Amino acid sequence: MNLLSAFVLLALFSIDVAAQSVNRKMGKPTAEELNMTVYDADSSAVAVVLYKESYVSYDWGRDDFQVTYNFKRRIKILKEEGVEYANGTIVYIDKKDKSLLKEHVYGLEASAYNLENGKVVRNKMKDENVFTERVTDNVMQMKYAVPQAKVGSVVEVEYKIVSDYFFQPRDWFAQEEIPVRYAELEMLIPEFISFNIENHGAALLNVTSTPSNQNMSIGGGLVACSSEERKYVGEYLPAIKDEEYVWCPRDYLTQVNIEFNGYDIPGVIHQSYSGSWDQVDKTLFDDSDFGGRMKASNPLREEMEALCLDTLPTVERKVVAIYGLLKSRVKWNGKYALRGNNFRQVLKDGTGDNADINFILMSMLKDAGISSYPVVMSRRDERALPYSHPSIDRLSTFVVGVLENETTLMFIDASVEHGYVNVLPPLLMTSRARLMMPGNCQWINLQQLGSHSLRRTIQASLSAEGAIEGLASTYYYGIEAADKREGYFAAKDSADYVKAIEEDKSIDVTEYNSFSMKDFTPVVRDVFKFTKSADVNGDYIYVNPMLFAHVEASPFVNEKRDLPVEFPNQTQYTVNVVLDIPEGYVVEDKPEPCNIKMSDGGLSLLYNIVQQGNKLVLKYSFNLGNMMYLPSDYQELKWFWDFVAEKNNAMLVLKKQ
Repeated sequence: MNLLSAFVLLALFSIDVAAQSVNRKMGKPTAEELNMTVYDADSSAVAVVLYKESYVSYDWGRDDFQVTYNFKRRIKILKEEGVEYANGTIVYIDKKDKSLLKEHVYGLEASAYNLENGKVVRNKMKDENVFTERVTDNVMQMKYAVPQAKVGSVVEVEYKIVSDYFFQPRDWFAQEEIPVRYAELEMLIPEFISFNIENHGAALLNVTSTPSNQNMSIGGGLVACSSEERKYVGEYLPAIKDEEYVWCPRDYLTQVNIEFNGYDIPGVIHQSYSGSWDQVDKTLFDDSDFGGRMKASNPLREEMEALCLDTLPTVERKVVAIYGLLKSRVKWNGKYALRGNNFRQVLKDGTGDNADINFILMSMLKDAGISSYPVVMSRRDERALPYSHPSIDRLSTFVVGVLENETTLMFIDASVEHGYVNVLPPLLMTSRARLMMPGNCQWINLQQLGSHSLRRTIQASLSAEGAIEGLASTYYYGIEAADKREGYFAAKDSADYVKAIEEDKSIDVTEYNSFSMKDFTPVVRDVFKFTKSADVNGDYIYVNPMLFAHVEASPFVNEKRDLPVEFPNQTQYTVNVVLDIPEGYVVEDKPEPCNIKMSDGGLSLLYNIVQQGNKLVLKYSFNLGNMMYLPSDYQELKWFWDFVAEKNNAMLVLKKQ
């Protein structure tokens, strides 16, 4: 036996021993499980999944295949914050339109096991602890709460789902937001059925495949077939917790994704479900609530005549005018959708989701001779569209792509309250969106869309007593302008808004003016006079030359990170400060200049102070050009952000001569 073979055998033996050490018997928690007070692999864990198993099998139903999912789960509650993990939600398909296809939940049982006076006491969940509710027209959920679950409890849950939606396999997630000691997915796949199966995530899964056999009752007869037992096992999987600067943590869990290709029973039936994005395109174009809405007539045709569009010089100006009219008639209800409703009803209600308003906008643009198309996507806070296979179910909404000329598109969405053309909410700035242009559907990246920046100029003077008086003028572009407007309109009144500025910047505002705040434009400006105080200590004055910090503290305080960092948008932050220093004072010490970039070039900082007579001139330029950083980049990213915060807090020291 060579050395490589010995290592392989040792690894297989280790996996087998580890699997054998897992308690697979439901209803029989071990003394070790009951007495556990800390999970050794993660002492901070509030709870741990000791064991979870999903067994998936296919059989023939009344007229077609059915899939059955059997779920088993055992967790240990270690801290008070972990008690919530004893409760759960089961989501299943149950269409309100009385579709013949359904999913049913059977055999839900749950119990909490506790040690009381040295004895194991089982508290079984009763029917009164279970209730169901409708989530959408297509989805129901069953919620359950396990009685007597407390710190120290071992909680077990098991149930099964029988689904007619055999062609929409459920993805399986090995990782959770609490640690998982052992996770197992087993699938019994008959030879008649074809899948694409892939697993991904940071943690490795052990995958095995074993030949098997099964019998199926098809058309009144028993059909023998060979099968495959496919098993995925994960052990000691760390918790994946929600972190700042990540849109959808679920995307990064270790998981198994399953796509149904089709089935073929020789001499009986053949059905192919495998497709392409071209087929998804066709399905949407043929859908009356999607493709049909694209062809619908403009309900505001007469009102559009008052816009005098022929007098407007650019497509952009025409789009803005049309959008303004539409938004005066119907308000966004805060919801996103993919398919639209009847135009007349939406206008009658005066409110609608973004799909409703977007489809009306497209009909208005068509009447104006402007071509526009839906750009469908999965929002950034939802699971990303898969690259391996098409998925219409992952599409959740769309924005409108407007043809500015033969080669250039502009983008707008009904949810834009404070933005502009090409200034979408970051939620919709996905890297993978599909332009639904008939005959030329294509993928586009919306993350490079628009120009977003803040540019501030400050003229200020410092007295020997440490009093600072200044005038700040700031231009906000793109998303920076949208954020500025959002804060402005969220305030009770202008006085309340100015007070918020004073608290945020630790200043007193003596005069405030804003420009274009109520206009639908890509830029906002404000100008204000202010006073603040520097620190005076004997012959020394200590002052921060930034006057208003851009980054007071780094948001990245953890020493390591498991998830990528995903910034909302690109941006540039530029400040120029001219500070008059008091007569009789000289610069004793000033922050060192810098001009640094991260290794990828996507983050940069320029900081420099020069003296011109009795004036100090600060130039500060921060540029964020890369919207995503992997965990492997985190240490450099953390260092960079710490450095930015340090420069923002650096002090200038003046000494009296």
